[in-house]
Amino acid sequence: MTLKPLVKLAELNFTNRIINYSTTLFTKVQSTPLTNPVCLHVNCDLLNFLGIESSEKNKPSFTRFINGDLDFEGPTFVSSSYSGHQFGHYVPRLGDGRAIMLGEIQNQNGDFFELQLKGAGLTPFSRSGDGRAVVRSSVREYLASAHLKALGIPTTEALSLLYGSDDVYREEIEKAAIVLRVSESFLRFGHYQYLAHTDQLLELKALVDFTIDHYFAEFKDHPNRYILFFQSVVKNTAKLFAKWQAVGFCHGVLNTDNMSILGLTIDYGPFGFLDSLDQDHICNHSDHEGRYSFGNQPAIGLWNLEQLGEALKSLITDADLKRTLETYSTIFKVEYKRLLKNKLGFNKSVDSDDEFLQMTLNMLAMTQIDYTQFFRELSHYQINKKYSFASTPEVVNFFTQYEARLALEDSTSIERLTQMLCVNPKFILRNYIAQIAIENYEKSPEILDQIFKVLVSPYEEWPELNHWSFPAPDQYKFMTVSCSS
Repeated sequence: MTLKPLVKLAELNFTNRIINYSTTLFTKVQSTPLTNPVCLHVNCDLLNFLGIESSEKNKPSFTRFINGDLDFEGPTFVSSSYSGHQFGHYVPRLGDGRAIMLGEIQNQNGDFFELQLKGAGLTPFSRSGDGRAVVRSSVREYLASAHLKALGIPTTEALSLLYGSDDVYREEIEKAAIVLRVSESFLRFGHYQYLAHTDQLLELKALVDFTIDHYFAEFKDHPNRYILFFQSVVKNTAKLFAKWQAVGFCHGVLNTDNMSILGLTIDYGPFGFLDSLDQDHICNHSDHEGRYSFGNQPAIGLWNLEQLGEALKSLITDADLKRTLETYSTIFKVEYKRLLKNKLGFNKSVDSDDEFLQMTLNMLAMTQIDYTQFFRELSHYQINKKYSFASTPEVVNFFTQYEARLALEDSTSIERLTQMLCVNPKFILRNYIAQIAIENYEKSPEILDQIFKVLVSPYEEWPELNHWSFPAPDQYKFMTVSCSS
C-alpha cells in the first residue's frame, strides 16, 4: 500500500465516526484555552505515526491546537456522558468532566485515532470540578502512557503536554496543564452502562453494533456477534490485567468508567509501579479500604466485566454471559504464567512450573527485593555470581531451584540473556522519577525530555542514567499519590 504524505495540522481530515453516530452520548462544548500556553513536550514518534509533519510541532499553530484555541476548521468540540461504578457504588451520571474530544483522524496506514484534550476547561459533566488538569498529574500521564506502550502493554497515548500560567486549586495551588490524548477509541464500560441503566436499549444496541463494526469487524456479520464481542472484551481485559501484574503496575482507580472497551490502559491517575512485591500495596491514598490494591486488581477486572455484562443483558443471554465470564480467570492465569516464565527465561513447560512460580513470588514478597531490579539482574544469571540482593535462606533456596529448572531448558545462556533482557526492563516509571520531572518542568525542561527518552526505551542500558534504575532515594521514599488532578 502506498502511504499518504505527511500533512500539516490545517490539512487534517476529521472523520468523527463516533461523534456522528450518537447525539445521545455526545454534547458540543466550548474549550477554555490556557493563558500564556507553553508546549512542554511532544511525542515525535506518535506525531509521525499519526501522519503529521514533524515540523508542525515548532509552529505557534501547534500550541494553539493543543490549547484548544483553534483558528482553522475541522475539529468538533464534544464531551461524552457515561455512568459507572466508583469504588463499587453505581453513579448514574458521570462523563468527561475535563476531557474534550476534537474528533477522529486517519493516519497514513488507514487507521483511525481519536484526539482528546484533557484539562481544556469546563464541560456539562464537570459537576463541582473546574475542568482543568494540573501539571503534576499531566506529566505523570504523559510519561506513563508512553512508558506502558514501550513495555508492550495496551494503552491510550499522549501526543503532547502543555502548561499555562493559570492557577488551579487542589490540595494546594498548582499550575494548569493540558494533555492531548490519542486512542483508537475512548469508549468505556460506563458508556454501555449509562445507556442500559437509563433504559435506552435501542441506543445501546446501536452503540454495540457501532463498536463491533469499527473495532471488532471480524464479527460484523456473524449471527452470534454480540457474544463474540463480549468474549473478546473479556479476553482483552484479562490479558491486560495479567500484563499489569507481571510488570508490577498498579492502576489505582479501577472504576468501571475507567475501563476501556478495547482493553487499553486508560485514565492514569494515582498509578504506581511496585518497588518490592506487595500484594496489599495501595498506590492511591484515597483508597482507604484497599479496594484497588495491587493484589486485588485481577478480581476487580472480573467484577467490572460482570457489571458490563449486566448492561448487555438485553443483547446476550444470562447463560452466555455466565459462560464467558467464567473464562476470565483461566485466560488471566495462562497469560500471567506465560509472562512470568518469560521473565525467568523459561521456554519449556514442566509439571512443577506452577509451584516454582509461586515460590518465586513468595520469595520476592518475603525478602522485599526490588521487583524490577531482581528480574533485570536475573537476566544475567551465572552460577555462583554475586548479586546485589542479600543471600537470605529464601534467596539461596530460589537459586538452588532455579539452577535445577534451567537444566531442563534447551536454550544457551546467551539465548536466555537476549530473551530476558527484552522482557525485563531496566527502568520503570517510579514515582520519584515522575516527581523529578514535575519539579523541574519549568526551570529544566531538558530533564523531562531525558526521562521520556529512557522510559520509551526501558530495556536499553543507558549507563549514564543508571541511577534512575534504582529504588527511590531517601527524600522520595514516602511519596503518596491521590486521585486529585
